Amino acid sequence: MKNTAEYLQYLVALLNHKVTFVAYSLPGDSELNFIIDDNHSPLISNKRFVISKWNGIKINIFDRAVSSLRQNNAEPNTIDITHCSETSWIDYKSAINDVTSLLKDKQGKVVLSRIKLLTNPRLEYQLIAQAIFKMFKAYQNTFRAVYYTPETGAWCVCSPELLLNIDKPSRQLHTIALAGTRHGDCSGKWDDKNTREHSYVVQYIADTLSSLGISPHIGPMETMVTGNIQHILTRISGNIKIDDISIEKIVDALHPTPAICGYPIAWSKRIINDVEHHDRECYGGYIAIDDDDSFLAHVNLRCFAFSPGLCRFWGGGGILADSCAENEWEEADLKINASLSFLLNELM
Repeated sequence: MKNTAEYLQYLVALLNHKVTFVAYSLPGDSELNFIIDDNHSPLISNKRFVISKWNGIKINIFDRAVSSLRQNNAEPNTIDITHCSETSWIDYKSAINDVTSLLKDKQGKVVLSRIKLLTNPRLEYQLIAQAIFKMFKAYQNTFRAVYYTPETGAWCVCSPELLLNIDKPSRQLHTIALAGTRHGDCSGKWDDKNTREHSYVVQYIADTLSSLGISPHIGPMETMVTGNIQHILTRISGNIKIDDISIEKIVDALHPTPAICGYPIAWSKRIINDVEHHDRECYGGYIAIDDDDSFLAHVNLRCFAFSPGLCRFWGGGGILADSCAENEWEEADLKINASLSFLLNELM
């Protein structure tokens, strides 16, 4: 591939032929890397791409030893547009009110999400891919990926949230706490609601690493800007000193963090299952690149699932006892519009 037009047509061809693939760019890197598994073309990379859905189901889509079985047996994730529905304001407000009532008697937070749909017969892969390439250019400081598997369907991700980065030779570990949201044109100190929400994530990650025998080094609070959205970010690092601790154990212990689930974790999961009426699918899960040198995982955020005629978007936020439903609705809209706006521009 020598230019954007070639990358674009290659991506559209893979989608049209329903080939299992991922195309991704690392934060700060404009290069688009393709990994393809169609059982007869040579692999462009020896890296493995792992998808973990919100419900914990993992898909290792580039283990050639099992890919032929999976591809032959898996049913494509086809979506019937007539049976898709987006979260109404009434349902979302009711869920917020239920959660804030519960939180008045329990210190913590619950991350609630909602779903929004974009339907249009002009939403073919060519137009969607054009929007994706413009998104990737706009969000250079995020982990960007577009992928297709029979189990998940096609997804696009521009995630600002690092879940886990491990340098295998040195056994150095890096992660971040990312919680708290405001519009990109805000300035000055963060408010109490956002800093409290962020503190739950920092404390949980630090406690989890400590429980695994990893002494966490917690950096100062920063502000991260992605597009027109700001988040509070704290960098956390450590060294894996226990020889028999696996990467899988570490990532499973960390995920989901309170940034995407809530706190306490198990309690928040139960509340989410009770009040959310949609399937998060891959939203809130994680996506990882794994090879002999490193493991790199990001939370599946700022994402949408797509098929001809339909794009489905997820967005949400952390709910505390004093949360306002109107403000939370606007925050979810801000996050959803980070990707939705590019598709709307293509349709104009």
